[in-house]
Amino acid sequence: MASTSSSSSTLPSDIIFEILTRTSLKTLDTCKSVNKQWHNLISESSFMPQFCEKSHNISGYFVQSLSRSKHVTEFVSLNGCSGKTPLYLPMETIKPKDKIFNYDCDIKIEASSKQGILCCLRRIKHKYRYYVCKPSTKQWVKLPNPKMRYSTVKLALIVLKSNPLNFKIIRLSSTRTVYHHYINLGLDYYRSEVFDSEAWEWRKRKDILFPQEIYVDMFTPTVNASGLVYFKLGDDLVMALNYNGEEAFPRFSLPKPAMEYKNYGYNQLVEYNGKLGFTCLSPKGMELWIFENGNQSWELKKEVEIETLKKVTKYPRLVGFYNADIALMIDYYEVIFYKLQDKSFNKVKLNKCRNNIQEIFPFRSDLEPLDLRMQDAKKTNFLVPFVCYCFLTSLFLLKLPSFPIVNMIV
Repeated sequence: MASTSSSSSTLPSDIIFEILTRTSLKTLDTCKSVNKQWHNLISESSFMPQFCEKSHNISGYFVQSLSRSKHVTEFVSLNGCSGKTPLYLPMETIKPKDKIFNYDCDIKIEASSKQGILCCLRRIKHKYRYYVCKPSTKQWVKLPNPKMRYSTVKLALIVLKSNPLNFKIIRLSSTRTVYHHYINLGLDYYRSEVFDSEAWEWRKRKDILFPQEIYVDMFTPTVNASGLVYFKLGDDLVMALNYNGEEAFPRFSLPKPAMEYKNYGYNQLVEYNGKLGFTCLSPKGMELWIFENGNQSWELKKEVEIETLKKVTKYPRLVGFYNADIALMIDYYEVIFYKLQDKSFNKVKLNKCRNNIQEIFPFRSDLEPLDLRMQDAKKTNFLVPFVCYCFLTSLFLLKLPSFPIVNMIV
């Protein structure tokens, strides 16, 4: 029997391309790992718009800004990738129990995944509640809150399995005071907690220690790549955590040549073809660096000229990659999809996020409902042994001889 690689090479590329555009979102990433030909076809700039149109999937970004002390979100995508429009956070329709019309409410996206799930924090007056939701199906569910007396610094959402749904949330938090026992050692720390959907609870992990001058960058997204979660730190460092919230290997520096550029401040950690990437503006345009876990080093992957883009926008910043050939760039009030090969671009005007863009969350989703309420299954698992215990106890009591009630009084 011929291998998958050899059998697929007998089909023309356009036929394979057409087949792949009709697959499901759940199998798309698996198809990318079949062979290099399939990987390159899926990475083409024309693939995702056709895939979304034919399979009715969604691919794009949630853009988040701050307006009058409240977070505003908006979903943007290339033509044909919007699925349902508008795509909104389902918790926005939930009113507080007191049903006050002019209530003080705010919803903030904390983390996203490429499996259609978001983790959000909802504030009503001075009360906070964490949620996970699937915006494409308007599903949401409450999560038990972590230790809210610690202020959240950064969250990462990892979907381990879609059917049945299994996910983890890594939360780094900090005390609201600088007085703690690490200060005598010249250290600061972040509290690490991990939420596991199977256990449906937060579990404390080992504190992550830092020198006092090092901090976690709150305004850069976490990157899930190569089976690890990466956090950008101050002093041009990167930290890698495994899915249990533990450091996978020693912290490492960003690419040293890129640090010498004049516009080095406009940089970002990104995910590129399943690997950790780093983007920055350079004298020739913009650069993409790839981190190789094997040899623990950065390699320059691409250097692209953006002079044509600078003619129509003043401050373009590279914040991610839609696919291998399309870069995502932002200005103050617009999102730009920039094609690296022919230097063309699509500009998307923002309707809701009229203030300066603060955060970008990559998002892909199908339109199939998910069982988000894993805690129901957990309660059922505990209920079955309890019912069996009650049943066996009742049988045992029925076999006991009957005694007058007066004899049972001591």
